Amino acid sequence: MDNYLQTLLDNFGKALQNEPVVAEYTEARKAYVEDTEITAAVNEYNVQRMLLDEQQLKEDRDETLINSIQSRVNALYDKIMASEKMKTLAVAENRLNELLGEINKALMSYVVPDSGDGGCTGDCHSCHGCH
Repeated sequence: MDNYLQTLLDNFGKALQNEPVVAEYTEARKAYVEDTEITAAVNEYNVQRMLLDEQQLKEDRDETLINSIQSRVNALYDKIMASEKMKTLAVAENRLNELLGEINKALMSYVVPDSGDGGCTGDCHSCHGCH
């Protein structure tokens, strides 16, 4: 990337940081990361999932052990998903993904202007302007 594009990207990135959706995500992510109970549950969940996958691939599978690990995985998942901080993060992440999708769509309309994806929908929020 040349210096001109890098400068534009830097300016765009700084402006993006001021978007309410980005601020909402940043705050939700910070609260989630600082919640040691949830992060510990997520870490354990990841380890238990790995163990479960390993056990399920064995030829001499121990179904009792697999069921025990699966029960623990399910309990951890339920605990994580019941967390208000996780719920808030998921909502904020979805909103951020929507914003990034809109940005990508707008950028792609410059790269591939006749892609058929950028036609007028009648909703002025779906494009970068009339030509």
